[in-house]
Amino acid sequence: MHPSPQPTKKEIVTEFRTREILAAARRLVQSRGVGAVTMREIAASAGVAKGTVYLYFPGKDQLVQALISQVGENILADIEAVVSGSGAPLAKVQKVAALLLDYLMRERDLFPVYARDLLGGGRGADQGYWLHIQEMEERFVVLVTRLFAEGIESGQFIPANPRLLTFMLRGMVRAVGYYQLSEGQEKAVKEALPVLLTLFSSGLIREFPAKKTGEAAAV
Repeated sequence: MHPSPQPTKKEIVTEFRTREILAAARRLVQSRGVGAVTMREIAASAGVAKGTVYLYFPGKDQLVQALISQVGENILADIEAVVSGSGAPLAKVQKVAALLLDYLMRERDLFPVYARDLLGGGRGADQGYWLHIQEMEERFVVLVTRLFAEGIESGQFIPANPRLLTFMLRGMVRAVGYYQLSEGQEKAVKEALPVLLTLFSSGLIREFPAKKTGEAAAV
């Protein structure tokens, strides 16, 4: 196997500069919202000239799309760690749900843009970005479906289509996001976590028939 080629100085600088610009954009978006932030402010926060930002991102839309893609990759990495880690399937499902809601709260300023792109089917969005969103969505479904399948195969979850369960969990999390957006409820996620876990977990656990008195005594 041939060793991976070492990155060039230009590639290292490009990666570093991109990371710095995105970090600056995230700070500003979280404090002021997507609509209020300008490219000039992002450049100043990143410590670069405005023209430098445009070398890496043609416009603000592309920069915001890059932020959403970055958040999506972070979510997937965290979910993969949960799915691949130790623990009972139900505990993992609860961790995934809590993780998704935590991201929803922290990235609530990016959620409206993401939701708009999803509902619009990517109309008006950069083609490469939209393809990446679709790819990340499917990777999420594959990961969480694997988790539900594990619980079903072990007999801990009700016999159901694990892919359907994944779509249901994702839908419930997005519903919290829409509620947070439409009602302006900053505490919506904290309120939703115990409710979501109760609703989802109580219907997910497989209940076994109670043993008769004679059967229990014989065990």
